[in-house]
Amino acid sequence: MDRVRKLFAKAESVAGTPEADVLLERAYALLAKYGVDEALARTGPDTTAAEVTVLDHVVSGSYQPDQVGLVAALASAMHCRAVTAVRGDNTRVVHIVGVRRHVERVGMLAGALTGVMLAAAARQRPAPGVSAVTHRKSFMTGFAFEVGRRLEAAERGAVAESRDAAGAGIVLRSDAQRADAELRRRFPTAVRGSRRRVGMSGIEEGRRLGGSVDLGQRRFAGGRRQLGA
Repeated sequence: MDRVRKLFAKAESVAGTPEADVLLERAYALLAKYGVDEALARTGPDTTAAEVTVLDHVVSGSYQPDQVGLVAALASAMHCRAVTAVRGDNTRVVHIVGVRRHVERVGMLAGALTGVMLAAAARQRPAPGVSAVTHRKSFMTGFAFEVGRRLEAAERGAVAESRDAAGAGIVLRSDAQRADAELRRRFPTAVRGSRRRVGMSGIEEGRRLGGSVDLGQRRFAGGRRQLGA
C-alpha cells in the first residue's frame, strides 16, 4: 500500500501531464492487485482478514454532496457500500462499510483524490451563460464517474490475471454481499438517496481529468442517505 500511496503522490505533483496518466494507471492496477491477492489469501483457513468493518470519512467545506459522490463511487468500485449522514456542525460523514482491506483502500483513495478533484474544479472556467457552481458540479460528477469506472475495470483485470480467477471472483462477490448485509444491519433506516441532476457543461472536462485522474457522465446516484439526515 505504501507503494500505491507514493504513486498517487507523484501523479498529483505532475497532474495533467502524460506522466500523471501512466502513474495513475499503475497505481490503480497495483491497488486492484492488492485487493485480489488479499481476497485469494482469504480462501485459506485464516478468516480474520475477512472482518467486515465501518470507516467514518468526514466531508467538510464546499461541495459536500459532490465529495460524497466521489467516496460513494470509490466504495462501489471496491466492493464496499456507503451511507451518508449530515452532522450538526455542518459537515457530513460517509460510513464506508466493507471488508477491512477494501475499506482501507477506499479510505486511502478518498483522501488522495478529494483534494485533486476540488482543486481541479476550482480552476474550471465555464462558458458564457453557465454559472461557475453548475459547471464545477458537472465537472466533479464526471470526475467521480470515471474514477469509479476505471477502478472497476482495474479490479476486473486483476481478477482475470490472478492465479485463481474463479476463486478471487467468488470471494469478491461475497465481500460485496456481506457489505450489503452489514449496511442493512447497522443502518436499518437508511434509504437510497435521490438522483442528483447536474448540468452537462463540465462532464467531459471531468472525464478528461479522469484519464489523468478521472472522467464522467450526466447523473451520479451517490451513496445511501440515512433517514432524517
